Amino acid sequence: MVKEKFLSNILISGCGISFSKQERPTWINVLKICGLNINDVSGPGISNDTILNALLFELDKDITITHVICQLTNTGKLDIEMNKDREPMMNNTDDFRRFTWNGLWPSSVSQKPDEKKLYYKLFHNKKIEIENLIIKLYLLQKLCTERNVELYVVQGYSIDWPQNSMLDKINFDKTYDIRSHYERHHSFKHHDNTNNNSVPCKLFQKHLAKKINDDFIKYTLDTRLGKFVW
Repeated sequence: MVKEKFLSNILISGCGISFSKQERPTWINVLKICGLNINDVSGPGISNDTILNALLFELDKDITITHVICQLTNTGKLDIEMNKDREPMMNNTDDFRRFTWNGLWPSSVSQKPDEKKLYYKLFHNKKIEIENLIIKLYLLQKLCTERNVELYVVQGYSIDWPQNSMLDKINFDKTYDIRSHYERHHSFKHHDNTNNNSVPCKLFQKHLAKKINDDFIKYTLDTRLGKFVW
C-alpha cells in the first residue's frame, strides 16, 4: 500500500541532473516546491559509487526514510580522496584536471584525446566498474526490501549493461535514460550549453518531476504543477 505522501520521507541521490543545491534548478526542486519532504544527497559530477554510497549510509542511519530514488549517472568516473598535496598538482596538469565534487572525471572533461586514452589505459576498467555497480544496486534493493522502503532506480545516461543474473533481480527500466529522453523532448531546443552544461532545462525538469511522481511517488501534483512557475 502506498504511504500517505505528506508523511513520506524521500531520500534521493544522483549527479548534476538531480542535484537541487546548484544554480540551475532540477526536478527535485520542483517536487520540493510542490510540498514533498525530500533529503537530497546528490552532487554535481559524482560517480555511481558515490551516489550509491550516499544512499546506503543515509539508509543505515535514518529509520524514517520511506522512499528512495537512485538516479544513476554515466560510467567512467573515478572517485579519489582529495587533499592539499594532490589538489594543486592535479589542477595544474593537463593530464587530470577539473575535479568533480567528490572525484575525478578526466574521461569527460579533458579536451585532449590522448589524455582520455591514458585515463582508460591506466585507471578505468569497465567490467569491474559495472560489476561493482550491480552489486551495490542489489544491496540497495535488498536493504530497501528489508526496511519496507520503496525504491525507484532511473538511469541518468544510457549504461551498457551485460548479461548478469544479479542484475536481472534488480527492478528498474534498463531501456530508459533521462538524457536520451531529454534529447528527443521538445524542450531540448531550450538547452543551455554554457560551459558544457549537462543539466536539462527548466521545462524538461518540470516534465521529469511529473514522470517520476507518476511512476513512483504518486503524490497529487496535478493542481500544483498546473500552477507551477519558477
